[in-house]
Amino acid sequence: MRRKISLLIIAVFVAGLATINHGCSRSPDSDAEEDSINFDLNDPKLKERLGEDDGYAFAVMYGADVHGSLETCG
Repeated sequence: MRRKISLLIIAVFVAGLATINHGCSRSPDSDAEEDSINFDLNDPKLKERLGEDDGYAFAVMYGADVHGSLETCG
């Protein structure tokens, strides 16, 4: 009985992984157009919005909901 239950659990787990990995995949016929985003950095409108290059190559974006009080953190 334990062997059957273990086999059932393994089969459900493998089926779940297969569904997650391959369930929403594209068909091979739809690869004609790539969905990547490309920005033209020489566009004058984009240069105006970005401003002058400040030399930084890395930025950290922080945003989250704060649950609780930060006053007791030291």
